[in-house]
Amino acid sequence: MRPFGRREIIGVAGVLMMLAAAAVAFGHGWMAPAGAAARRNPLPRDAATIDRGRAVYASLCAECHGAEGRGDGPKAARTWPAPTDLTLIGSHSPGDIAWKIENGRGDMPAFKDKLAAADIWALTHWIQSLKR
Repeated sequence: MRPFGRREIIGVAGVLMMLAAAAVAFGHGWMAPAGAAARRNPLPRDAATIDRGRAVYASLCAECHGAEGRGDGPKAARTWPAPTDLTLIGSHSPGDIAWKIENGRGDMPAFKDKLAAADIWALTHWIQSLKR
């Protein structure tokens, strides 16, 4: 058996890079630390809270994530990583979602110093209401 040549090594490296890029593009591997993910939403899941989250979303998130949260907003093509389709976040806990809003990543800004905690948690309820 001959050792791997340069061409094979470059091919394997290319495949690994594409897989890593796909993981980033689809939000896999971007999870909150366990303690943050375990947090529960302190706000009631009621119409008033969801409406508050909807208003925050419309003013700060829709331009990238799109009006319906599908990652297709007018700025989506110019952001890195591509905005997540928020309708597919079924396995993410409220704490995980809130942590991502608080800390941001890439072109998504961190909102922990820009939004009140209650707005972040209301936004979390709104995002969870988008699940398909």
